[in-house]
Amino acid sequence: MTPSAQLVVGCSEQLPNEVRAYRRLGTSSDGAVLLSRHGATYSAARGEVGAYGEMLEQMLGLVLKNLPLDFHPRARAALTRRWNRDWGVEPEDLIQAEAAGDMDPSSRKPPSDSEPGWRPPATSDDPDGGQDRERARRRRHID
Repeated sequence: MTPSAQLVVGCSEQLPNEVRAYRRLGTSSDGAVLLSRHGATYSAARGEVGAYGEMLEQMLGLVLKNLPLDFHPRARAALTRRWNRDWGVEPEDLIQAEAAGDMDPSSRKPPSDSEPGWRPPATSDDPDGGQDRERARRRRHID
């Protein structure tokens, strides 16, 4: 973990398979990292949490290297939004992390409207490019 990182991610003993974001408050005299999440205070060993920006970039690097270059901007934004939601990262957490220099501001920026949206290429067995499936999926979630 970067010692000065203000936004860190890690797992709790109660939910070891769920990564969560925490604000770093400081370090205790015995070396434990003091954390805060939704007003509650936690502690963790230094090796149990990682800097948010470093973790995000490492995960993005692993995923994006398997995608064509023209998908990278949209995939980066979509993955970042998804992981932020999954980890419980709040917008103010990102603003504070940027102000502290913990992460690149461009990782928070959504893709511009001028970037074309990604769609799977239409094939002979899917002539509408997946639109019927997407409408059916939305209907299932609305009903």
